[in-house]
Amino acid sequence: MKTGVRSFGKFWKNWKDKVLFFQVLLMTAGVLAVVAGICRDEVRTVLTKAIYICLECIGIG
Repeated sequence: MKTGVRSFGKFWKNWKDKVLFFQVLLMTAGVLAVVAGICRDEVRTVLTKAIYICLECIGIG
């Protein structure tokens, strides 16, 4: 049991491992959010809003 605790402690001592862990965690959360938006059929809504914003910036809309 104690060997598992020691190896886990060694993992967190290296700051690069922490950064990599949180990068993977945030990337996974982002991918899950995109997949959830696609499943909820939010793609059309987002694209429509983006088109309106671009047209307003140009001065047409």
